[in-house]
Amino acid sequence: MNNIVKSVVFAAVVLFAGIAAMQVIYKSQDGASDITAVEPAAGESAIMDGQMETQIQTIADEAAAVVEDVKEEAADAVEATQDAAADATDAVAEKAADVKEGAAEAVEAVKEEAAEAVEAVKEEAAEAVDAVEEKAAE
Repeated sequence: MNNIVKSVVFAAVVLFAGIAAMQVIYKSQDGASDITAVEPAAGESAIMDGQMETQIQTIADEAAAVVEDVKEEAADAVEATQDAAADATDAVAEKAADVKEGAAEAVEAVKEEAAEAVEAVKEEAAEAVDAVEEKAAE
């Protein structure tokens, strides 16, 4: 994951943690403990609750969009990695075929040279035998 994606994911996590903390604090307030127990004018509470819910929903939607973008980027990265691995496998297979072909050619060349060397030794041995027989005949 690159740094931008990490930053976006971290920001989303911090945002969700902050929203969760605000909800816990808001819900755990004791109505009789202090000045916060003073009720707002009629209707104001409902409006503020509606605005807060709208803001929370907007933030949640934005965070979901970020998460979706991260998922798409991760899927693209996985696909690119798979493509690169397939290309590397093909290249290795191609090189292996080239090496095999080169080795077969080298073996064939060695066989030919060995056959020529054996033939030359045979000829020299025959010539030596003929020379010995000529000397013996004299």
